[in-house]
Amino acid sequence: MEHPLIQTWSASYVGLSYVIATLTSFISLELAGRAGRAQAIGSGHFWQIAQALLLGYGIWAMHFIGMLALHSNMPSTFELLPTALSGLAAVALVYPALRILHAGPLTLGRLALAGAVAGSGISAMHYLGMAAYRIPGTTVELVWAPLLASVAIAVGASMVALLLFGLLASSWAAQQKRATLYGAKALAALVMGVAITGMHYTGMAALHYVIDPNAEPSRMAAHGADPSLLALVVGVVTFLLLGLAVTSIAMDTGESTAHLDAATG
Repeated sequence: MEHPLIQTWSASYVGLSYVIATLTSFISLELAGRAGRAQAIGSGHFWQIAQALLLGYGIWAMHFIGMLALHSNMPSTFELLPTALSGLAAVALVYPALRILHAGPLTLGRLALAGAVAGSGISAMHYLGMAAYRIPGTTVELVWAPLLASVAIAVGASMVALLLFGLLASSWAAQQKRATLYGAKALAALVMGVAITGMHYTGMAALHYVIDPNAEPSRMAAHGADPSLLALVVGVVTFLLLGLAVTSIAMDTGESTAHLDAATG
């Protein structure tokens, strides 16, 4: 007879995953505004690529930290190949979603298609990442209700995010005061952070690990990457990437202000 694992959650890791999701969302919203303003001078494509890389990697990093929040009474490891592929899946499908969004007027049909593409990428990232998470001596049971709910949340959250990106890249944003836009972005980022982390933890509930009493002793030992080392690498790269994005935005703001002063001076 199989027995369930003893599993607990780390509040600090859960909190960190939300912080990463919220910061990623806020900077992505800022990049969306840059893309809209740069579109007129032909450099909007660059900001769309930057936005896709940041958002895709940021969601992946949040997902990875979120998996480390779950502790069990058995050792766990990560397989490197599916871990890497899960990160690529997020970026690979977030970028075409942004291209679809900006290919024409912001319509419900275009928003739905872009949301489905981005949501598929986020879902693929999540379950590829979960496939990389191994607890030797266990089997995995799928629980379909939270699995389907997580996919629905991913698509819905993607549509909301893309709608916000579209608005910030439109002429509407150019007519708003800077303080109003920053307040709206901050509130939107907090909501997006809840949606992104909600999808992740709902998806984690879809996978039920149970101890396999028939597992061979030789297969009970953990093989793979050390979670603590990977967590350190992911954390450092994430905050370096966020820092680079903030620096790029600040430099672009400075250049834009200088050009405006030169034009009006």
